[in-house]
Amino acid sequence: MKKLKKLFAVMLSLIMVLAMGITSFAAAPGTDGKYGTADDTGIITVKGIENESGISVVAYPIITAQYDDNGSFSGYQSKYAVTGINTTDVINSDITLTAEQLTEYANQVTGQNYPMTRNATNGDYTAEVPVGAYLVLVTGTEAHSYNPMVVSVYYINENGSTNLNEGELNLKETPATAKMSDAPTVDKIIANNPKDANGNDKGHSVNIGDTVEYKVSVASIPNYSGSHPVLNVVDTLSAGLKLDENSVAVKIGATTLVKNKDYTVNFDPTKNELTVDFVVKGVYKLNVYQGQTADITYSATLNKDAALNDAGNDNTVVLNYTTDSKTTGHYKPTDESKTYTYTFDIDGQATGTTGIITKTGEVKTDGTKTLPGAVFALYHTREDAEAAKNAKATATSDDAGQIHFTGLKADTYYLKELTAPSGYSVNTNIYKVEITATYNNNGTLATWGVKVDDTAVASFTANSEGKWTNNITTGAEIKNTKISSLPSTGGIGTTIFTIVGCGIMIAAAGLFFVSRRKENR
Repeated sequence: MKKLKKLFAVMLSLIMVLAMGITSFAAAPGTDGKYGTADDTGIITVKGIENESGISVVAYPIITAQYDDNGSFSGYQSKYAVTGINTTDVINSDITLTAEQLTEYANQVTGQNYPMTRNATNGDYTAEVPVGAYLVLVTGTEAHSYNPMVVSVYYINENGSTNLNEGELNLKETPATAKMSDAPTVDKIIANNPKDANGNDKGHSVNIGDTVEYKVSVASIPNYSGSHPVLNVVDTLSAGLKLDENSVAVKIGATTLVKNKDYTVNFDPTKNELTVDFVVKGVYKLNVYQGQTADITYSATLNKDAALNDAGNDNTVVLNYTTDSKTTGHYKPTDESKTYTYTFDIDGQATGTTGIITKTGEVKTDGTKTLPGAVFALYHTREDAEAAKNAKATATSDDAGQIHFTGLKADTYYLKELTAPSGYSVNTNIYKVEITATYNNNGTLATWGVKVDDTAVASFTANSEGKWTNNITTGAEIKNTKISSLPSTGGIGTTIFTIVGCGIMIAAAGLFFVSRRKENR
């Protein structure tokens, strides 16, 4: 910002020297009787512009020299009305020309202009122009963005002063050096995910239902001039992410921009696509912050449509902008950035042949060990598991003995069996289950796996082609044992017969002891 202010101060000084002390808008003749005349011209020069095919460098008069009926120089006049600036101020006051005012000048210049040509030897752009101050705009470039520049040709006296009440009038030419803006870039991170040991802040895992906060940063904002600036970001979210449209906000440093005034927000649900577009006034406001970064923040929730495990839920943000804002063309090739959100599942199968967590029982009559109907719960802490409260998720083994927990972030959990299948006792053990994940520095998943009681039961690794391999296939065993019981069909009639039988046995024993007592008398 300091550099920008300094640049504008230099530009302004060129304007200020045009007419110091010309309150009356009249000049006295020099000692030799010479006056400035309308035929006076000078050379304006701009340095530092890259040699590009199709580039155009044009000078537009913003302050012109005025001449009386006799053709003699009489003062200077501003061609355009600019907010907070009038002719008297421009000529006589020590003011600072702001970026907004400079841009306002740029948006008005039309008509009369002076194309500048490139010197093949030194690369300077020059033009012969009448006395005055000129706003130079560079258009047609696809590689860079150039700040507006002010150059001037003005009168001075023989003493080198702009006080023209005495002495001979001479012309002073002031060259300018183009200020080239860096190409804007875009970067997206997960704002509520601190960098890991690999420097990654683009990839992480969450539970289904969790909110993810994103930050899109647009750096090196160009200094636009002209009537057709384009600057927007388009973020396409995966199906597993639901955008909170009300969460969108834009800031530059501590300054919060105003929605529908500085920028607009559009969301296309058919494409799951968010567009944040800086309107014309918003783009010009960014000129004030040239070289700084605009931060766009918003949040989304991971939903039931989320892709699981190594598939990931990515979203891609694309930056679109123009390098030439005087026309509708000359778009910079798009710059983009990605983030990745993962969620994992735990599968188990009661046969013990596949799956991460295996549930077994004694061999049944059909030769299998599948145990349908077992209810399990997953907890965040061992204390919750012991108390059987605050379960994160529950799962019941199906007819094939399969249990399934889905939509989990990489974290530590505790697994407990709540209800055993009919004829089996509940396994009272509490198992620590850890889902682990590592990421590349670009946010993509590098490895993930599952540990049960600190023993790895699954370990997946991606190769250079992005294909995944499970390095462990043994799984972990959670076993149920059969309940020892009297033979029964399970009906109430059997229970009654059992009770009656026991009663008869007790009565017989009582009669035996009574008869023995009589014999002993």
